[in-house]
Amino acid sequence: MHSIRAFTVFTIITFTFTTTFADTISTPNPILWNKLGSNSEVINSAYGPNLGFYTDISPFDPDVVANQAYVPGVFGNAVSIGPGSYNFVDRAHNIVWSNVNQYLNPNRGTIEVWYKQNSDPVAFDHGVYRIFDGSYGLGSGIGLTSEIPSGPSPLLYFGMDFGGTNSGVSYNISSFNGTWIHLAGVWDRNGIANTADKIRLYVNGSVVASTTIAGWGSTVGQLADIAGGNDNNIAGQFAVDNLKVYDTALTDFSGRFNESAVPEPGSIALLAGLIPLLRRRR
Repeated sequence: MHSIRAFTVFTIITFTFTTTFADTISTPNPILWNKLGSNSEVINSAYGPNLGFYTDISPFDPDVVANQAYVPGVFGNAVSIGPGSYNFVDRAHNIVWSNVNQYLNPNRGTIEVWYKQNSDPVAFDHGVYRIFDGSYGLGSGIGLTSEIPSGPSPLLYFGMDFGGTNSGVSYNISSFNGTWIHLAGVWDRNGIANTADKIRLYVNGSVVASTTIAGWGSTVGQLADIAGGNDNNIAGQFAVDNLKVYDTALTDFSGRFNESAVPEPGSIALLAGLIPLLRRRR
């Protein structure tokens, strides 16, 4: 009877630990997590490198400083562009991630964020919403933007070149105007989740666009503009909340409603408690 009870307890414990451990390692830590809810949160990232604010190094070019504005977001506050003396074709740079090349992996990764645009971009009026760098940004080599560069309709774009040929995808999100949506741009040069897809764009956890083309290079720029935009009427057009960046090509965003970023150490704590128990049962 003693040996049967020991075998039963050991089997149950092994199953519990295996499940918890697998769940934990399936959610990697981000390389950057910033809540974007205030000046203090911007310069004190919840995880990874701190962010900063753009400084205008030349008053004679179209690159100008955006005034930060914080509005109600999905989790606390979100960052937007406040009123300012922006001019026609100005590039208003907002929050800056410096030394991106020391963190971002050109071969694979994920950028996820909550986003709301209040209206569609309009060329030469409020033509580009830089969710994460991209068009007219600071040259990181990757971009997640809402804009209207060509064609009749504005589109959400995600793509990269990293010093090589640009590869990217797009999707129309106009129907979501005025509501918060979760966006994720995912890339993997070797194929996302063992598929032929090299780049995917997710909206609210579902794939809305993908490509099998991976012509991008391997040179990551030093700076990225976050929540920046173009033109004289850019103020208040959009907002960005809870930015996370990974060096893993994620495919499961079911946890997007949870603001936490670092996995709970459940498996580690469980293992520590199991070892003495197993020893006593043998």
